[in-house]
Amino acid sequence: MNIRLLAVFALLTGISLPVRAEGDIEWRHRATQGAVTLSANPLGLASRTAFYSARGFAAEVIRPYAQACGFSFGMQNGGTATLSTRLADWRAIGADGRAVRLRLPAEWDLQWAKAHVPEAARIAFRWAQFQAENVFEAGDWIMGMATLEAPLSGSFRLVARYHDEKGNHEIVLDKLACGHDSVAN
Repeated sequence: MNIRLLAVFALLTGISLPVRAEGDIEWRHRATQGAVTLSANPLGLASRTAFYSARGFAAEVIRPYAQACGFSFGMQNGGTATLSTRLADWRAIGADGRAVRLRLPAEWDLQWAKAHVPEAARIAFRWAQFQAENVFEAGDWIMGMATLEAPLSGSFRLVARYHDEKGNHEIVLDKLACGHDSVAN
């Protein structure tokens, strides 16, 4: 991961630089399944609004994204086998059992295109998102933002699915909550 992207996440998550590697970030939520680690920090409205406004989004255009329940995610493959993830396979599960999917970056991008957001701003948005599909070689890691499709009240769990040569697996992050300044979208 390059230092430019690390600086983005430092701004959004309140960590201080210099950051030498993913392991140096203070994550609020972390789970490990085998050699795979998933980490998350909730992101609030103010930080996302400021970040994207500074990259060409009008405040009223980025508002639905900034108000959505959003997180910065980090995922690392500490094993020797290649693994893959699809954000479409991840689910947040509320205390009442209601499942909510994560909104894919391409869905947001369609909204930005309809709102005539400048291409440079849309590129900045895409670069900062947790990608819809990832392939991790041994030792690879990625960071990126993602939002829930709909809000969940109170504490919830995130079930993140991935696949390797042994089949399908899940990592579960428990006791997640939306940032205190996120609102229903």
